[in-house]
Amino acid sequence: MWVIAGADDVVVAYATIAMSSIDRSSAPASISRRAPNPVPALLIGRLAVDRRHSGLGVGTALVGHVLATAVELNVKAACRAVVVNALHASARGWWEHLGFSPFDPADEQSLDLFLLTADIDATLRRLR
Repeated sequence: MWVIAGADDVVVAYATIAMSSIDRSSAPASISRRAPNPVPALLIGRLAVDRRHSGLGVGTALVGHVLATAVELNVKAACRAVVVNALHASARGWWEHLGFSPFDPADEQSLDLFLLTADIDATLRRLR
């Protein structure tokens, strides 16, 4: 868990991660191709930014840190993708803007998204 606090020690943002897995039979081809079953993944369990700090880039910076951590984990423990369950449709759009893709692109209501570990560098370059 990472916590960002302001000068007054009030929480501004936080993120949690956990190792997870994806059933290869239900994964998109980009994840399941030549992967073990289950496919190792990193789950972003929670990401929150205090509304008073929304729109300042704090959440994006925190996601950048989480993605850099995923790259490190991939070297040590194999992590094929980072997965997230967006809270709502506008959050899905935010994650997609960061490079995440829906597990089922045909399902516009689906809030389950992923980013291949191999694609993280491109996302991190865009965030800088």
